[in-house]
Amino acid sequence: MSDQTSSTNQGPQDLDNLRSSIGRLDEELLKIFAERRKLSLAVAANKLTSNKKVRDQAQEKNLLTNLTNKGQDLGIDPSVTLSLFHNIIEDSVRSQYDFFLENSSAESLEPLRLAVLGEADSYSHIAAQQHFATKKRRFVPEHCSSFLSIFKSIESKDANIGIVPIENTTAGNITEVYDLLLQYKLHIVGEEKLKVKHCLVAPKGASLDTIKDIYSHPQAIAQCKSFFNQHPDINSHFRSSTSSALKLVTEYQNPSIAAIASEQAAENSGLEVLSYGINNYQENYTRFLLIAKQSIEVPSAIPAKTTITLQTEQKPGALLDCLQVFKSHGINMTKLESRPIPTKPWQELFYIDFEGNPSDLMIEKAIIELKQTASEVSVLGTYPMHDILATKLDHHALSNQFNHI
Repeated sequence: MSDQTSSTNQGPQDLDNLRSSIGRLDEELLKIFAERRKLSLAVAANKLTSNKKVRDQAQEKNLLTNLTNKGQDLGIDPSVTLSLFHNIIEDSVRSQYDFFLENSSAESLEPLRLAVLGEADSYSHIAAQQHFATKKRRFVPEHCSSFLSIFKSIESKDANIGIVPIENTTAGNITEVYDLLLQYKLHIVGEEKLKVKHCLVAPKGASLDTIKDIYSHPQAIAQCKSFFNQHPDINSHFRSSTSSALKLVTEYQNPSIAAIASEQAAENSGLEVLSYGINNYQENYTRFLLIAKQSIEVPSAIPAKTTITLQTEQKPGALLDCLQVFKSHGINMTKLESRPIPTKPWQELFYIDFEGNPSDLMIEKAIIELKQTASEVSVLGTYPMHDILATKLDHHALSNQFNHI
């Protein structure tokens, strides 16, 4: 009997040992990754001194080709190697972007006072954490109850900077923020894109059968419209933020009420997740803007995006004439949004995002021409592009690697 007991206990003990070994390797991987990031910053310092651009995609292609070959020798599928190192390279590029920005200005490294919608674990707060993850400068959150209070906080200098959502891939544009940008004349100094995964969060013991009312920010509810269509007996209610909704559910501990919030917020609140990913589409992203009273200068070594507003004359083809300026100069326009002008009935203001930096001669010429074509043009800000496109290997070379697996 003792032999049987020993044999029974041996399995779990071996599994624990294996997991411990994997845990130690994972910790070593993290240390190696941190060391790699330090070396990447040393490369950034060299590039800054020698006036080189941050990205060298020819070098990245050689690196990826070499790594996929070596990975294949170790029995690792090229697609796995590429996925891993695309993420590592993206982190490296972001770290180098931030290094260039921090060393191109004489800004203090004192923590920034950042105005953010909602409490800790709101989507805006998570986006802020993501944005500052590779920066030396930290931030201290100033929690605000509305978009208006964020703008007022920056205007009064209670906060140095703010973060606000501007558009979502499912629910569309957040028009209130566009209107506040026009009203307060603040500058855009950065952008961040966050993948949003909405969860249905409720007190312990609750279930879909007990839930009668769900609270959340209007944007979150709009992004989960399909869920409400599937559960017509559940009512939706607006709150100022997802964290505010979560706070309400936490305080009442009523099995009939729930909130829509992030998984991170649910874990930190002590509530239970009844359903994961209830948003209409799983590829659900929100774009955030970083706003401040002062604009920033983006070094030419960093790919930049610029946001402008323009008004056109009231004549046929006026907007088309302005858009033709972008085409003639080969400028990629990434966003065009119109908003009514409150002081000018039936007239519209256009917000335009495009790739480029006004410090570049081509972009400077385009803006000059645009000002001659439109009735009014204002630059809201130039800031580093968030999107870092992955370096692709040649399709033929990659196919050859797969054929030899």
